[in-house]
Amino acid sequence: MASSLAAALRATARAGSAARGLERRASCRAASSSGRSARSASTEPPTVPAPAPPLRLYYSDWAKVNLPDKHRFPMDKYRATRLLLEADLSLRGRVEMVRSPEASLEDVLRVHDREYVSRVMRCALTEKEARAIGFPMQNPEQVTRSFASTGGTIAATRDVLRSLAGDEPHANKVAAQIAGGTHHAFADSGEGFCVFNDIACAANVALAERGDVLFARSATPILVIDLDVHQGNGTAKIFETNDAVVTFSMHGAGNYPWKTKMRSNHDVDLPDDTDDDAYLSTLQTWLPFLFDTYRPALVFYQAGVDALREDSFGRLAMSRNGLLKRNNLVYDFCARNDAALVVTMGGGYSRPFDASVAAHADVFRSAAYRFGGGNVGSLKGVRVKER
Repeated sequence: MASSLAAALRATARAGSAARGLERRASCRAASSSGRSARSASTEPPTVPAPAPPLRLYYSDWAKVNLPDKHRFPMDKYRATRLLLEADLSLRGRVEMVRSPEASLEDVLRVHDREYVSRVMRCALTEKEARAIGFPMQNPEQVTRSFASTGGTIAATRDVLRSLAGDEPHANKVAAQIAGGTHHAFADSGEGFCVFNDIACAANVALAERGDVLFARSATPILVIDLDVHQGNGTAKIFETNDAVVTFSMHGAGNYPWKTKMRSNHDVDLPDDTDDDAYLSTLQTWLPFLFDTYRPALVFYQAGVDALREDSFGRLAMSRNGLLKRNNLVYDFCARNDAALVVTMGGGYSRPFDASVAAHADVFRSAAYRFGGGNVGSLKGVRVKER
């Protein structure tokens, strides 16, 4: 496993240079254009703005889980993605890595049934329940991981709400977790590699703790943009009667979940083999509608990369560059509409997993280029912070 992880990191590092070059050239062109406009408009000496704070990236791979040999879930992809980002010197000063805290029981119970959570914590789920989730749930390590994965998204949400509320006006309005996106978990059960629904827990925390700030901006203040190739059925069900949270899921029509699909506020079913052009054209139609209609103050972006043509489960035909354009479309609309943003991972199941890891890293790298601080950090790389 260690040799395959090292090989994947080398491969994704080589592949990453093209994506970094594309992002940097785009940033330089934008900066150059704006600079020329400013100089032509005024002869006053330019004011140098304070650098943006780094993009805070939470990680929960510290909660190690040893799955059985040949298990189909690529648990090592979380650590591989983090290591790839930490080694990327173009991100120095732009990113701050923070260990995800475990979610409190109170925050998990804002969404999940108390009896279900109790049985998860006691490793007492039935064999049928564990089979639906897809993990051996008699393992205390899995319990810790589930609380950490949920806690990272909640912590990221609290970070951006402090900026949105003006408590920390210079804080970043964007944060992310290199995990989470566990959108198949329902209030009283889990499935599809999802135990707790981190986005639902974080959204309910936001409404409970800063509802005044959110509703001051919009009557429908939270938008979930779920671009995993599998429908966000758990999230849709949890919020089906909550008008404060709008759920949008764009996914493969012929893909999992086959028996437990739910109705989001907006579902977009994509046919098998959907390519970059068709996917991006569809998304470009929906994003203006979503932001113009709901005016969200807070956006959760579930950034699964299993739409890649190399994905073992995805059935779509997108390229890595197409996914990068997808990410930037979402980021553009959030920035344009001054919405706070929390980004999570999602599915990614290429074999070997290097294609998925490269695409996962692109999600966070492109966010850091767009929203992170200036290139002012240590030459040793990304800053890592223990909490």
